[in-house]
Amino acid sequence: MAQTDPLESAIYRELARVGLCSLDELGALLSGYTKAEITAAVDRLTQKGTVAFRLPDPARLILWLPPGYSTCRHLSPFSHSDRTYLTEPVSTSPY
Repeated sequence: MAQTDPLESAIYRELARVGLCSLDELGALLSGYTKAEITAAVDRLTQKGTVAFRLPDPARLILWLPPGYSTCRHLSPFSHSDRTYLTEPVSTSPY
């Protein structure tokens, strides 16, 4: 059984809880980790497609869990019914 990275699990948990958030907001929620650690973990997760993102402007990265990843094995289901969805095409890879 593959081990789950504690920081990646924390990112999933926070995104499941808050829905949409910026990279800076995620950093504030995960204050026990450095910005570099969080950025590296988010990069890995977006490359795997398990975290979606949008870059509305060069200084603001918005993150959320894409459909199908809201019920990961280490998370309980959640709803985005109180959130505003981004209607433009979404990239799940930074490249």
